[in-house]
Amino acid sequence: MRIFDKINKILGIESPEEKLYKKLNTDEYKVRPYEYTDLGEGMGVIGETMWGWWKHRFLLNHNTKCAYEFMNSDQKLVTVTQDDIDWDSLKDLPEDAQGRARALSFHFPSFIRQYKNGVAQVSWQINPDGRYFMDEDGYGMTDDEEIEIYGFIDTKGNVVVNFKNINGYSELGEMRQLAEERVKKNCRV
Repeated sequence: MRIFDKINKILGIESPEEKLYKKLNTDEYKVRPYEYTDLGEGMGVIGETMWGWWKHRFLLNHNTKCAYEFMNSDQKLVTVTQDDIDWDSLKDLPEDAQGRARALSFHFPSFIRQYKNGVAQVSWQINPDGRYFMDEDGYGMTDDEEIEIYGFIDTKGNVVVNFKNINGYSELGEMRQLAEERVKKNCRV
């Protein structure tokens, strides 16, 4: 804990993260359009329904009584930056998908997964399957293929292993191991 944080705690001054945690634990965030999901290890996420889809928006750490805005109301990632993306792994993807990653757009179905050893996998869809664009009568479907990139975050929503386009799910195990090692080494849990 930084000295500034220690002084504020002694003086009873709440951090923005503590204030957000209190706000998110009010009745307003327990009913639609919000939904709480337990992520294990004292972590949770509050999703918000936007355009008919549930979006993981706020990350809650019940251990520290702090919350973090992971995605804003414009469906842009807040704790992720362009530096948190392995651009080499995206170089062969369609330009539209790369552009969504550059824009930090979390518009398509994307999720924060369960916490294990202080880290959570995030699946970030940067291009949907063509059925996403289809209406109830089946019109509008495209030949788009779903593209998801994956990264790992700590309990503050900070990226500990950059988002990348993987060649197979076995890579996720390696990424998780690296994420857990980094969190353990830095004690950033």
